Amino acid sequence: MQITVQSLALEFSHALRSELSAEEMRVVVRRNRAQLSPNICHSHDFCDANMVLHGVFLQHGMDAADEGGMDRWGELWDQAWNMAKAEEFLISGHANARLTSSNRTA
Repeated sequence: MQITVQSLALEFSHALRSELSAEEMRVVVRRNRAQLSPNICHSHDFCDANMVLHGVFLQHGMDAADEGGMDRWGELWDQAWNMAKAEEFLISGHANARLTSSNRTA
């Protein structure tokens, strides 16, 4: 399977939804919608979401915590996070075509 921003965002969304309750996810999305700063994600209100995404990266042999890891994987990390957040972590259960179309061909 080819690793893409979309596939990482999809895996991150699934992992975060596994970590938090459905109500907590709704609160995250509601707070993110109201948040004026694009650099803030309210998933951190309920868990260490960095560790959730780190786990996704580790599954693909990418350790952002290694020396030089963020230099190597930081842009991909940010893109995956921002895409998952923009798609509201797919809490509606309806995957956006942007997150799933690349996974159909992988």
